[in-house]
Amino acid sequence: MKYDLLEPYKEYLNTIYGKNTARKYYSSVVKLFRDKQFNDLAEIDLDFIKTELPERFKTRNEFSAAKNGLIHLKELYPALPLPDEEYFHCVSMKKRNRSKKPKKYLYLDPIRRTVNQIDNPKLKYAYRLALISGLRVSELGALKASDLHFNDSDGKIIHVDVKHGKGGSNGCVECLPDAYLYEHLQKFTKEHPEGNLFYSEAHMRKEADRLHLECHDFRRIFSQQLCSKLKAERDLEQKEINAAVQERMRHKRFSTTKRYLYNRKLCIKPQRSNTT
Repeated sequence: MKYDLLEPYKEYLNTIYGKNTARKYYSSVVKLFRDKQFNDLAEIDLDFIKTELPERFKTRNEFSAAKNGLIHLKELYPALPLPDEEYFHCVSMKKRNRSKKPKKYLYLDPIRRTVNQIDNPKLKYAYRLALISGLRVSELGALKASDLHFNDSDGKIIHVDVKHGKGGSNGCVECLPDAYLYEHLQKFTKEHPEGNLFYSEAHMRKEADRLHLECHDFRRIFSQQLCSKLKAERDLEQKEINAAVQERMRHKRFSTTKRYLYNRKLCIKPQRSNTT
């Protein structure tokens, strides 16, 4: 396809639409004609359009953009053959509402292994705390030793006072059990009584990228492990469990919590031995 043939069409779209809509319609037409060899739009035949449209545009929104793009192209080049409205309607009704995306998974063992193999305790403890607390990386970066509480009488569960939560979502966070972190982080806080306990948010994100970790995955893992724990320990309905997870995640709306619980499925394999 000679792209210069569509330059007047691109300019035409930009005169009647905003840049995003104009770009969408133009890109759809380009996608349809990309592999077609022609020197003039008059060479395009109706069978080509009717055959390629359903193949190249899989979702209803994509198909609609291509249809509208072609209608505007015909306004500029009246000789362009187009299917009738019934054809467009019938094909559109068979299309999906959205793209099929492969299901995403979180594999807990490799993530834990990567975190546990970090030599720098300041970084290792921060990420490990994120896994059992669901704290945002910005909240981890603001923690001081005095914000962490260790009480042997409550089953060696770490409690964290969040004072710089996103959108004012402060409060006391009860962590999931982690005997190793409980012992080592308690010692670490005594060795670092002043200033921020961990690195800045920017540095922790940078190091996570270097290690091929995603900081948001720590919160996803916490939310799903908490959900599993509540199911196993309490006779609660799913709605009650969802509300409890939302509260622990400190979200104002469950729609936010839902993304952490269901966008990526957590795959947990039994640990052969305690990792340190």
